Amino acid sequence: MEFLDEGAGPAIVCVHGIPGSVDWFGAAAERLTPRFRVIRVDLRPAPADFAAPARSAPIAALLAELDLSDVTVVGHSFGAEIALELATLPRVTRAVVVGQSPDYTAARIPGFARWVVRPWSVRLAQRWTPGFVIRQGNRTLFAPRFRYASVPGLAEAVVRDFRSAAPTGLAYAVGARADDFAARPLDARVAALDVPVLAVHGRHDHLYDATATLARFAAAGARTHLVEHAGHSPQVEQPDEFVTVLEEFVRSEPVDR
Repeated sequence: MEFLDEGAGPAIVCVHGIPGSVDWFGAAAERLTPRFRVIRVDLRPAPADFAAPARSAPIAALLAELDLSDVTVVGHSFGAEIALELATLPRVTRAVVVGQSPDYTAARIPGFARWVVRPWSVRLAQRWTPGFVIRQGNRTLFAPRFRYASVPGLAEAVVRDFRSAAPTGLAYAVGARADDFAARPLDARVAALDVPVLAVHGRHDHLYDATATLARFAAAGARTHLVEHAGHSPQVEQPDEFVTVLEEFVRSEPVDR
């Protein structure tokens, strides 16, 4: 597994969404590395099995290889269930869910994504969709006033990550993932954990309702934080606020394992 390992201090492992890459935690890592060891894992290539245990296994092996302890795992969107799965390990003492609802009951999947439900159609879209169309389609992932230019390299990353994402992963995200969440909602997984969990959500997330999402996680025992001026990716759109909340969570929650 490829990963970036930067900084020194308590370990924070960042797991990106799909389509996504380590770039989606770049701004947060830049702010965290003076005080923390930040490990950004690259989930590509995607596994054949998209169940949370299978997708988390390579990261669990990496944590063992690096001999990490007292780890905080942060999972954005598609990476959220991985963070919660890893939180069952003794090495992991905190988990953070970013931009992800417990299930798809109130999901608002964009219309352009619903037809991309077969690997063959994803491959066609990846090959032939112009970059400006990809960027425009992804505008719904951010708050209304957010501009790509405010984050250096983001406009290019959005296009690059879509073209390099696993077609089977994108198809799963808008298809069978709903069934998996219906069987095991993320708030139920949070309630079953014995470690602190923080849920962070942007007010303007067009995929999942922020109020309903945070209410369900709070009812399951998680700490919650609403980022007023962010959409689906608070760590990208408002990295200063995101890092402040994350650091406070890490430092205030004692290790109990």
